[in-house]
Amino acid sequence: MFCPKCRREEMKPETHKNTEIDRCPVCKGMFFEKGELERMIITNASADTFAFSAMSDAMDEVTAHCTRCDVPMKAHTGLADLRVDMCDTCGGIFLDQGELATLQLHDS
Repeated sequence: MFCPKCRREEMKPETHKNTEIDRCPVCKGMFFEKGELERMIITNASADTFAFSAMSDAMDEVTAHCTRCDVPMKAHTGLADLRVDMCDTCGGIFLDQGELATLQLHDS
């Protein structure tokens, strides 16, 4: 699966507290299949840092494209004013670097 944002890099699987996610080795964004993000937040699995970067800021404005469904993902702004990309077809979620840590901080 290629990154939904930069679309040129193969996502790499990672396991955190028994939840497997996919991370882009370049932009550090993470793709969560339906239910995975909730498990990461509930278990407080540490898979992200608060370190937003120039790349993550730039990628935040890029429209994500769900590589599972081959459709554009919709951006939703919510908790902590984060712009979260969601696929209406499969329920997948893409978070840019730093967004998971921010969501976990606001959930605790």
